[in-house]
Amino acid sequence: MKHRTTSRRGGFNTAEELSNYLLSALGDNLKQAVKSCVEVCVRSEMEGIRNREAEKHLVFNGSYDRNLVSNIGKVPVDIPRFRTGNGDHDIRALSVFETARGSFEDLIAHMHLAGISQRKIDKLGKLLFGKAVPPQTTRRLHEALSEEEAFKVNDRSLAGESFDYLYADGIWFSSLGSLTKRKKDRVALAVYGWSKERQQGTFLGFRLAGGESADEWKELIASIHKRGFDIKSAKLISADDGQGLLSALEDMAPSMPVQICIAHRYRNVLAHTRHVNKRAVADDLKKLTACSSKEEAVAHLKDMEKRWQVNEPRAVTSLLFNVNRSLTYFDFPKEDWKMIRTSNKVERSFREIRRRTAVSDHHFQSDASAEKYIASAIGWRNLTV
Repeated sequence: MKHRTTSRRGGFNTAEELSNYLLSALGDNLKQAVKSCVEVCVRSEMEGIRNREAEKHLVFNGSYDRNLVSNIGKVPVDIPRFRTGNGDHDIRALSVFETARGSFEDLIAHMHLAGISQRKIDKLGKLLFGKAVPPQTTRRLHEALSEEEAFKVNDRSLAGESFDYLYADGIWFSSLGSLTKRKKDRVALAVYGWSKERQQGTFLGFRLAGGESADEWKELIASIHKRGFDIKSAKLISADDGQGLLSALEDMAPSMPVQICIAHRYRNVLAHTRHVNKRAVADDLKKLTACSSKEEAVAHLKDMEKRWQVNEPRAVTSLLFNVNRSLTYFDFPKEDWKMIRTSNKVERSFREIRRRTAVSDHHFQSDASAEKYIASAIGWRNLTV
């Protein structure tokens, strides 16, 4: 017996017809939503202007018909207008409309800075607008945004600034040489400051370099000092155990307490641990973090050494190397331990940059491009922390 198939497309002959209909309906709904949003925002802004300038007796009088140009096409909106007490029209509503239109472009640029890659912006554009946001549009908006003063991290004055804790780390990537166009490894060294009083942090500066040598770190520290902040005024600096930074600090701030990031140390320990013992060693490291005093932590380290020296000698060597530097945080108020025992404050921003550059295999077309991109990403982080 032949079964009759039932179409679920509701009058559409092909899946393509159904898809086109849905995109069309979605586009109409989006246009209506944009229209309502812009009109409400503009009228709200104009009511604020009227309240601030009550002596001019501004009243609403009709509206202008304008088209908002967007990625979903032209959206017709009604822009209210003012009439003054003497009968003259006030056209400032048009400037409010232009601001609203510009905010849509700002949204795309900030989406990129917030960690949404071009690939994801492309997918969101196709999903919401029925077409992608062109990469050149995102690039143009991002470049325009990066030219703003707020994103010029290495030019900002630090005079009068105070920070309790500093965090230092580097993020590796690659860029193409200006002459040979060969790919070369580069690192962005960065220093981040945190103020307990303001409960706020900011990137103090960064430097593109060929490696994490002492000289490169000294150059970065000197540039921060030149802009008005002496790192010796901070109470502690948290970093990984790179010898370049430690050597630079030894020369430029020998008395500053240093906290070697326990997250970096734990990763190194587990990297030297055989798979069969990783879970047990990881549990021991969690207990180490839970210790309530330096004395308790030292006792636990000795216990770990006895338990793992035979089966995991390389892991034990990694754990105990210069280990006192990983226990510095015990000398500070307990409420700050979680904040200062790792360099996560700077690592979090680096993870955002890595996520954005994953699409391009973490490389840039030039050092200048990398510097501008990292500056805008770090600057955006400064504005949103």
